Amino acid sequence: MSSLRVNGQYVLIKDPEKKDFVAFVNLCIAKIGPEGSIPHVAANVLAGLLAEGKPQSDGVVQAGFEICASLGIKNMWTDGANANVTEEVATDAAQGLETAFGFAAVESGLAMGGALCNAFRRTINLNDAAVRVLRQGRESMETVARKVSAAKQINEPIFMTGGRLLGVLLKEGKTVEDPEVMAVLCMLSDFGVTHVRIDLEKSTLGFGMFNPANAMASAILQGLGADKVKTVRESVEKVNAQFRQVADREVAAQRQAQGGEQRIAVPNVMGTRRRR
Repeated sequence: MSSLRVNGQYVLIKDPEKKDFVAFVNLCIAKIGPEGSIPHVAANVLAGLLAEGKPQSDGVVQAGFEICASLGIKNMWTDGANANVTEEVATDAAQGLETAFGFAAVESGLAMGGALCNAFRRTINLNDAAVRVLRQGRESMETVARKVSAAKQINEPIFMTGGRLLGVLLKEGKTVEDPEVMAVLCMLSDFGVTHVRIDLEKSTLGFGMFNPANAMASAILQGLGADKVKTVRESVEKVNAQFRQVADREVAAQRQAQGGEQRIAVPNVMGTRRRR
């Protein structure tokens, strides 16, 4: 028995298969817009399945029960294909936090609910301005991926290549309203990037600390297993460790230059390098 009530009755959940979670999440993705609550989207998709006559024992319905419960929905009433959520609580999954992406949750498929909330409700800071990340279509993302792959230099981190492409687009006068620019921002956010600074006059590119949860969520939605998601997390942590080392060296150099008399703030964006 779960903690989810539908039309006043607690629902019984019997460990749905991963393929059922995938199917339910794909139905949700088709309904997600730029605004609104993703847990409520999941509730509406679940209501739609029940309105179609699907029994509560159906695998995809069962996955919907589990995902809605994980996203904090406690009580919902259905009216045809519409759901009225009357009780909900904040959960780590509903906030897209890393703690929702544990080994068991990823392996079972349950983590996909939290991954949805993460991937479709992100912001990325571009030159200190917060930009809402709007997911782009498969064709746009594949086009950008091919450009990044073609431009990647030997031993260059893929996020650096993506940043260089972003710089090229901005130099052409394109803005975040341009679908191609947004597709690049989507890609960068999928790598875990949260801050990027581009100085077109000085031809410099810099990044802030990465968010492991963003990269993990993207990996989960791509269908990667728990071991590979763990590897993604470790890769992000390695990048962040490198950024910390750069920041520490910059702080030490500034303190030495000023005789150690003043405290120097760590810059918001680290890992700056000249774009080629």
